[in-house]
Amino acid sequence: MTLSPDRYSSITIILHWIMGFAFIAMLASGLVMEYVDLDRAVKFPLYQLHKSVGVLLIAAFVLRLAARLFAPTPALPDTLPPLEKTLAKLGHFALYGLMLAMPMSGWIMSSASSSGLPIMVFDLFEWPLIPDLSGNKEIGGLAREAHTILAFTLIGVLVTHVGAVIKHAVVEKTNLLTRMWWS
Repeated sequence: MTLSPDRYSSITIILHWIMGFAFIAMLASGLVMEYVDLDRAVKFPLYQLHKSVGVLLIAAFVLRLAARLFAPTPALPDTLPPLEKTLAKLGHFALYGLMLAMPMSGWIMSSASSSGLPIMVFDLFEWPLIPDLSGNKEIGGLAREAHTILAFTLIGVLVTHVGAVIKHAVVEKTNLLTRMWWS
């Protein structure tokens, strides 16, 4: 019988916080790019930065998934009712799905663009576009719609995730944050 640790592994904690803040920044920049009237000289570099971080989030997701699959995770407290344990697991499953679907839909959208602009990752290297999608307005439109829906879904799931941690700390005096923080 393997005992569950009291907290997540250091690599999982590092990836959790970096990815959490990166996704929040990506959501904010996406909302600005979509809903704020910006000068083209500002908007273009913002799109390039957004795409660069998106590529890094794909790589970080692979590391995060590997850490999740191969590192032991702490058990949920016994004080949590079964329904809340199920909701926590569903919430984490949703977060993992969204952490993959968001950057993937952005990559598909960029690949289907008729502009043919490459994805330059911080001007260091070119991330390949998905072959045979260039100029495909139908796929590009679906990817754009999916990216928007996924963004608002991710906002909702993140608010729920943070809200649950706060609720458990304030109402039930169960500090779940210690599981995802350094001792």
